[in-house]
Amino acid sequence: MVSDLIRSPAVRLLHARQDHAICLRLAASYRLRIAAGETDQRAAHAWALGLARRWRLLASELSQPCALPG
Repeated sequence: MVSDLIRSPAVRLLHARQDHAICLRLAASYRLRIAAGETDQRAAHAWALGLARRWRLLASELSQPCALPG
């Protein structure tokens, strides 16, 4: 169970990229609903885009090479 909490940087990067893609698909579905006339979905669309941006920034940080001490 503890091993589930400790993930390698590669796995963390993969999950961040997957979550980013999920948020983009969610934002696209809200955008379609807004285009269909459901204007009450604007806040949900903005929320999904905000999360997508946060996951993209995290993925960008995780993909940067880290300097090893020594």
